[in-house]
Amino acid sequence: MRIKLSSMVLLAAGLFVTAPIEAQRAAKPSAAEARAALDSSSPTERAMAACFLGRMTASDVRPARDRLLELLSDDTPVEGRLCRDYNRWGRYRDESSPGREAAIALEELGSEVVDPLLRILDGRDATGRENAAFALGLVEDARAVPALIEALANDDADGVRARSAWSLGLIEDADAVPALSRAVRNDRDADTRRDAAWALGMIEDRDGVPALDRALEDEDARVRSQAAWGLGMIEHPDAVEGLNRAIEDTNARVRSQAAWALGMIEHPGGVPGLARAVRDDDAEVRSQAAWALGMIESADGVDPLVRALDDPDADVRSQAAWGLGMIESDRATASLIRTLGSDSEAEVRSQAAWALGMIEDPGATDALVEALEDPDAGVREQAMWALSMVIDEGVLSRVDRRALAEKLRRALRRDP
Repeated sequence: MRIKLSSMVLLAAGLFVTAPIEAQRAAKPSAAEARAALDSSSPTERAMAACFLGRMTASDVRPARDRLLELLSDDTPVEGRLCRDYNRWGRYRDESSPGREAAIALEELGSEVVDPLLRILDGRDATGRENAAFALGLVEDARAVPALIEALANDDADGVRARSAWSLGLIEDADAVPALSRAVRNDRDADTRRDAAWALGMIEDRDGVPALDRALEDEDARVRSQAAWGLGMIEHPDAVEGLNRAIEDTNARVRSQAAWALGMIEHPGGVPGLARAVRDDDAEVRSQAAWALGMIESADGVDPLVRALDDPDADVRSQAAWGLGMIESDRATASLIRTLGSDSEAEVRSQAAWALGMIEDPGATDALVEALEDPDAGVREQAMWALSMVIDEGVLSRVDRRALAEKLRRALRRDP
């Protein structure tokens, strides 16, 4: 049962500060109560009030517009997790502030707050400028692009430049590519370089490739990882050479992101690097490389993926089976049959059955028939589908149709 409390009771009880998350959900304030709490002496209550308003309608937020704009300069730290369940930007970082939550709430007002936000972005308060840049990205109005480009290039506050880059990525205007390219190459602040790399990936313009390729050599691993992600988003073959270098990076996250990017680009030039990566010391890198080899669908990926069917990590084996199914080469049939019959993990056996169906090699028929007796329902279901793909008249002429029909009936009876 929901209990309605007045704003005075909410504040006196310290609900926003000390109550468990479940209690906060149960006592969500009205729009009027939230607007009143924006003036609380407690920074957590101010932040939560803005957070609640961000979940309401524009008509609820509009009366508080001026107060929310004022709050953009409030950088008092609060726990970001308090708002995670209430707005879509709750996971942007663990720490928050009343100013950041006010920026999120202002998104509801859309283009009507662009002009006041631009004035704040041109102001003297660094926190206000940072949160205004953040809000302009959430609003996604192209009128903000010139001011954000200027802030990215010339603002003396690292946080303002980083948020400007991030917001340009949300607006996705190709006019920002030159400024973002300069930032990802030259900015002194690693967060700004990383956000600029992210923005170039979001814009998906080929002109961003050279800067991102250079950023694969950045001193900060987060920037290198984000640059690899950006190149994967742009999906241009010019990035393949650099990504093949990045797949040898000392940081596992960078290597994994480079493997993902090569899969997104789907160019056969990525196969040599991925063939090495599928033997990486890190399981996540190996799994990502196996996925990427499947995405490229080159016959040169068969041998590395077949070897990966013996990987000690089940996720890697499953991804390798998937990749072989995508390539659809009957050179993998024997290895997939072995995996289907012997792997200890049902998910791997199921993926092997799927791959055999994709390859459509009639030589897999007997193994798939045997898989109809697998103890796992998912494997049996996948084996039935795969049989429908591989059986032809030649196969039917040599199998015991009665025995096959009986096995299918048993498998169907066992499946829910």
